[in-house]
Amino acid sequence: MSSFSIGSAPATECKECRKITAATMPAATVRFRPTVTITLIALNALVYLAMGLSGVSWTEPSIVHAVQWGADFGPLTVGGEWWRALTSTFVHFGIIHIGFNMWCLWSLGSSLELYMGRKTYTVVYFLSGLTASLTSIAWDPWRVSAGASGAIFGVAGAFLSYLYFKKAPMDPQQVRQKIKSLLIFIGYNLVYGAAGSVDNSAHMGGLVAGLILGSLAPAILRRADVAVPAADPMAPNSAPAVTPSAPVTMMELAPDEMSHVDRITGLIAAGGVVVLLAAVLWIHGRNIPGTHYGKAIRLVQAGQVKQGMDELNQAVSLDPNLFFPSALLGELQLQQGNAQAAVTALEHSAALAPEVFYVEQNLALAYLGVGRPKDALREIGSALEHAKAISWRAQYIMGLAAEQSGNSQLATDSFKSVIQSNPDFRDARQALVRLSAPASGEPAAPIPFSELVFKSPAWPVYP
Repeated sequence: MSSFSIGSAPATECKECRKITAATMPAATVRFRPTVTITLIALNALVYLAMGLSGVSWTEPSIVHAVQWGADFGPLTVGGEWWRALTSTFVHFGIIHIGFNMWCLWSLGSSLELYMGRKTYTVVYFLSGLTASLTSIAWDPWRVSAGASGAIFGVAGAFLSYLYFKKAPMDPQQVRQKIKSLLIFIGYNLVYGAAGSVDNSAHMGGLVAGLILGSLAPAILRRADVAVPAADPMAPNSAPAVTPSAPVTMMELAPDEMSHVDRITGLIAAGGVVVLLAAVLWIHGRNIPGTHYGKAIRLVQAGQVKQGMDELNQAVSLDPNLFFPSALLGELQLQQGNAQAAVTALEHSAALAPEVFYVEQNLALAYLGVGRPKDALREIGSALEHAKAISWRAQYIMGLAAEQSGNSQLATDSFKSVIQSNPDFRDARQALVRLSAPASGEPAAPIPFSELVFKSPAWPVYP
């Protein structure tokens, strides 16, 4: 496909034919500017630039930052922030992500916009993007998703069906070549997405939407065979003779025909909105527990922890098999110093997802709070086996559990490691004083739950 080449697109006609085509084509067609595609690329670039200037990483934005800027996250989207289905199509995870997507958008969109028309092309792009976002939520509502690739797959699908139904005024050979290129593009990206952490459900949703919309979209151009008088073969520097059917030009429809096209485009847009609204209602009905989790996130971020915990309790009661609500509930209960309630929530989380180190670490902390040091020692030992890096918090929990279990050597080693890692944490120094001079009567300090509870970098989106 010539539009996927770097630099100038390879010519599909000889030099003389290009001159004839340029002379006979309507000026509006020859000088066509893909305004909508350029605008979409500019909007994506502006959002990426604004994210970077605000302090977000240019190469690897965090999940929290992506969500703050409008990425799709099922519990938040289904919980009332449906605008994320649209804004997520303008948020990207780094320079490579946006660079590849914008290159594909320019390569596909600039051509489809010419053949399909700006209005229809705009409708296809946004309906495909929204369908991709909703498909992603329906497939996995707990995934953070962002990027224009779903909408771009919609453009590719629309282009494919538009060409297949011969709505573009192109030679059959060109149509076959472009269809082949589009199939290779779609197939390669789907295979690549399946092999990595790419959201292929969004790609499939956008692709199917594009295929349907492309088949429904009306044609706005038609072929016109232009007859060019044959040149005198005896005249010097004469152009080669051209048969009446050689140069194929693209001509716009008459005004009354364009009005009909606009009406069809309006019906497609209205029908697409109705289908999307029906999908929204269906997705919401299937994810009621997730909506409570989304509300809990917003409440916790606003500092209303108690109300957030109430929402989490509702989510757990509606679906006890959900991991994130119970894990976040246990963390918040620990943060509030309610170790007994935290034990119940975190034991449930551990049963749902065994060997998750941060659940084991928080559960060990909760066991310490209820006077079960041996259980705490078992859980923190397992957490340290599964953790990628040993944190000072885990070492301090290990020290407390060892101290309360009577293993003074392990406790001493653990507290020394804490002091080395975090010299400002005074509780570890006090614990060493207790161990070195037990007869001094140094009282045990209260457990600083709020300082020791583990929170992921994506907290509270992911606990």
